[in-house]
Amino acid sequence: MNQKLLFAALTVLLVVMVVQDRGQGTRAAEPAGDNKGATYPVAMLDVTKIFKQHDRFADRSEKMKQEVTAAEQELKGKRAAYQLQAEELERLKKGTAEYERLAAEMATTAATLIDQVKRQKEAFLRQEAAIYLETYEQVQAALHEYAGKRGIKLVLRFNGDPIDRTKPDEVLQELKKSVLYQDGIDITNDILEMLNGRG
Repeated sequence: MNQKLLFAALTVLLVVMVVQDRGQGTRAAEPAGDNKGATYPVAMLDVTKIFKQHDRFADRSEKMKQEVTAAEQELKGKRAAYQLQAEELERLKKGTAEYERLAAEMATTAATLIDQVKRQKEAFLRQEAAIYLETYEQVQAALHEYAGKRGIKLVLRFNGDPIDRTKPDEVLQELKKSVLYQDGIDITNDILEMLNGRG
């Protein structure tokens, strides 16, 4: 074969390979784990794991639990005081001024307690929602940055927790999962490191 013809064929082959490589688009994720060299346009994120291991979320959730416990203890004290009033009311003779005064006081106390419980519950629900939303927005920001740097075009949510085969609800949830298989494209640990200040 002619050397010029061989050179021309190799040149054409090289050009075709370059064009094909460019046509494949941007490089994608460098997934965590053993596949650091591989690239994928799709990644997986275990949001449940993120919330379980996100340091700031855990701190804020623990603080809120302590506030709820303190509120419950305060309420328990008020209920105990109310119970003492109820016992005192039983000892009083119905129709007396003292009985009527204590009964009216107890009715006011009961209404106040019901209102306080309702307001506290609403406040705690709002606070909990704010903690979840703030954490989710942090996850979104970290994910956007991470995906942008690695050319990831799609991130799917999955739950990596093992199922409890003795719980029918968990088995049914497993059967309904959208992602049936993934290998090496879980970026959860990388996002956790970013969120917890180690990435």
